[in-house]
Amino acid sequence: MIFPKPTSYYEKGFKRSSALERATAPFRVRNTLTGLGLIAFCGTVYAYSIMAVRQDDFSDIKLPSHVTDHQTNAESSAPSASS
Repeated sequence: MIFPKPTSYYEKGFKRSSALERATAPFRVRNTLTGLGLIAFCGTVYAYSIMAVRQDDFSDIKLPSHVTDHQTNAESSAPSASS
């Protein structure tokens, strides 16, 4: 055969071989810390965005007339719950 059989770090059934475990061991802690840092950063940005939007009451935004008409029609046709 002209070309040698390709080797893999995975055994049959896609199990990680001991060679792959040894090759990735030095990077395991650093990759874990990087992943935790990215998750913390994304979570912080998400929480800040939600809190910033929650503080705004959007009173400075003028709604189109068809939206306000629809809201007044919906309020007037709603059944009263005072019975």
